[in-house]
Amino acid sequence: MEVNSSIPVLTQNNWNTWKRDMQVLLMHYGCWQFIIKTEPVDPDVGSTYKEKYDFQLRKDRTPTLIYTNISSELKSLISDTTDGAVAWKILKNHFEAMTREHG
Repeated sequence: MEVNSSIPVLTQNNWNTWKRDMQVLLMHYGCWQFIIKTEPVDPDVGSTYKEKYDFQLRKDRTPTLIYTNISSELKSLISDTTDGAVAWKILKNHFEAMTREHG
């Protein structure tokens, strides 16, 4: 299945749309469970090399997909983390706090 991995970048004005688009993109790549913390921190002890490699690839892909799909002026918010769940939480807190202040 081909997926359109090109979503509009996150700006100051499109959080609600972007977060849904990004969730779908992360789900497609098997990364969403790292955001919602249903994936274990590390693969099982008995995992094969390929399973461990695939796990690490998905884990590394999570912050990469987020970082590359936000506008340059927002990158500084998450530039200090390589953890996708942390990056997501930072962005969520930033934008949902702004929504509470303005709405």
